[in-house]
Amino acid sequence: MTTAVRRTAPQPMAPGAGAGSPPARSPLPTRQRRPGWTALAVALIGACAALGALLYVRAGAKTPVVVVVAEVPAGHVLARADLSTVAVSGGVTAIAGQNLDSVVGQTAAVHLLPNMLLQRSMISADPGLSGTEAAVGVVVRSGQIPADGLRPGDTVEVVALPAAGAASGTAATARVIVAAARVDAFRADPAQTGGNLVTLIVPRSSSTAVAAASGSGRIALIEVSAR
Repeated sequence: MTTAVRRTAPQPMAPGAGAGSPPARSPLPTRQRRPGWTALAVALIGACAALGALLYVRAGAKTPVVVVVAEVPAGHVLARADLSTVAVSGGVTAIAGQNLDSVVGQTAAVHLLPNMLLQRSMISADPGLSGTEAAVGVVVRSGQIPADGLRPGDTVEVVALPAAGAASGTAATARVIVAAARVDAFRADPAQTGGNLVTLIVPRSSSTAVAAASGSGRIALIEVSAR
């Protein structure tokens, strides 16, 4: 008995395909862009640039601070003439120039040298009376002090004026009680028009005479140099 063999017709090949040809490749996946991350990166770059510009500007900026212009011994009350301002850059610890007036009348806690930047730790609000000094309150009227008034830290000469109607002689002559007294406080007297209240730091040996001259209304203060 003969068995029939059934032959299958060959399938047509795709154009260009043949023996030894590589298999067809699938297209590569496309990387997805995230616009949110891009915007964040741009924002960070802008922020860093702005910060760098700010630091550059601040590094070149200068700030006025208080500086000592004359040698000041410890215990001396600072006067306006002892101080000035200077512009400095960088992180300097010193009293701001705009606060210079608040320093006048303060007492030097340490020995101060010219060109020294002044710090709060170098001064004190306490006048720190020594054993030979006394604080005396006096009342003076207009015409018995400089027209512009006085300020804490000023140095004055204390003069006892002659008594009204005194005849010629010692009583009719003004005399100096203290050659150099320090003004510790100065303000208008609320009890009388044109009057002024002044606290003076004087030698203890002269305090009684200064108080007596003030009590009789015969005291005058003449501003003089501290040196």
